[in-house]
Amino acid sequence: MDVTTRIIRHLLNSSSETVPENAIERAKLSILDTIACAIGGSNDPIAHSARQLGALSGGKPECTIWVSGQKLPSSLAALVNATTARALDFDDTYEIGINGCHASAYNVPPALALAERDPSITGGDLLSALATAIDLHIRLARSITSSAGDTGRDNMVAVWGATAVSTRLLRLDEQKTRNAFGIAYAHAAGEFQMYDETAHTVALQQGLRARSGLESALSAMVGFNGPREPFFGRYGFYKAFEQAYDLDLLMEKLGDDFVNASISYKPWPSCRATHHGIDGLLQLREKHNFTADDIVSIQLGLNQRCESVVAQPRDQKWNPNDPVLARFSLPYVVAVAAVRGGVAISDFRADALDDPAVRRVLAATKVEVDPEINVTHGRYGNSPTAVKVQLKSGAQYSIRIDKPFGHPENPASLTDGMLKLKACAEMSMLSFPEKQLGLIGEFISDLEKRPTLAPLFDLLVGAK
Repeated sequence: MDVTTRIIRHLLNSSSETVPENAIERAKLSILDTIACAIGGSNDPIAHSARQLGALSGGKPECTIWVSGQKLPSSLAALVNATTARALDFDDTYEIGINGCHASAYNVPPALALAERDPSITGGDLLSALATAIDLHIRLARSITSSAGDTGRDNMVAVWGATAVSTRLLRLDEQKTRNAFGIAYAHAAGEFQMYDETAHTVALQQGLRARSGLESALSAMVGFNGPREPFFGRYGFYKAFEQAYDLDLLMEKLGDDFVNASISYKPWPSCRATHHGIDGLLQLREKHNFTADDIVSIQLGLNQRCESVVAQPRDQKWNPNDPVLARFSLPYVVAVAAVRGGVAISDFRADALDDPAVRRVLAATKVEVDPEINVTHGRYGNSPTAVKVQLKSGAQYSIRIDKPFGHPENPASLTDGMLKLKACAEMSMLSFPEKQLGLIGEFISDLEKRPTLAPLFDLLVGAK
């Protein structure tokens, strides 16, 4: 049996009975986390632009735009909600590989759009479809053994995750599912230049791929066909774009080991590559009871690949004048952690970027490539980070963080997800009463028991 057939049959045959409990539970957190991030990001300029883009197109009012309550066709709702969920770079991500991916926020918005479009979809249907699709998305991403930072091709496989969850929830047969995967190949795209310039497309590309995946499935449903061998055909994806790949990372234990359970939760709204440094600084601050006023200097060491993303160009990363740039600045977020004892959405507002206390610590922060870490973890997009703090007292403290909070070996729970939802709601464009947030959490925690998702969508709209 060829690879594409194996993938498609696995997708079609997965169900609540075949997907492991840990994968189902992690899918719940993916849903809660994606909704939280969209609520928290709803007042960001990127989210406003996404809603304006959706309004320009208009169409059948079948699916809810979270927070605002605007109604759009399913594919446009997926675009707007996925873009908004990535606006703050707060959504969870897969970090155990050369190339990471923000799989949840690509796949949850089209899944929920289709569940609203078709109220016969049950909570169990949604969870098994999401767990299977996110697992496939991550497998495709990790199978690529060349670094996106070297090639400039970033997460081109994302469209197949959104296609997978859409074909499952549209209940397409094997032939139409195969056509959908072939059609999705025409949508496969992704570039790394957006990170180099900290462009809005870091978030927008997520919405574009969510829409493309759903539209690939809809295209197949109405009768379009696509190439039958999108992955390994003569001009398939792996031959045309990603010739450096590991087939075992794609196919090994498919159907037995659901790697969606290995996604990392993000406790702070910044690039995951900055979280090791934040976690280290906060641990030292708590253990040794010092404040920002006590600090003479901070030294941070990590691999070259991450250093090039979160510490370069230096004139920008030590003087961030834009929220997106600040989220990708390791020295800025560590300085914020030193001053405030945490990093919050409000720390990326324009008026917060010039806080004199943060700027003082920022100027005293040094980031360099750690030779040892670069040898052992040089190819990874998220790097262990060594943190060293020098105090005015003469004391010097250091720590190395390999698995910050949220890592699958240092995991978060649904309770952590609820705390994040409440924190995000404080920054929402429209208010969410605490009772309403609690109802969202309760609905998701018991999602496998829900005969329909219809009651959820009113809960995702803020008070006007």
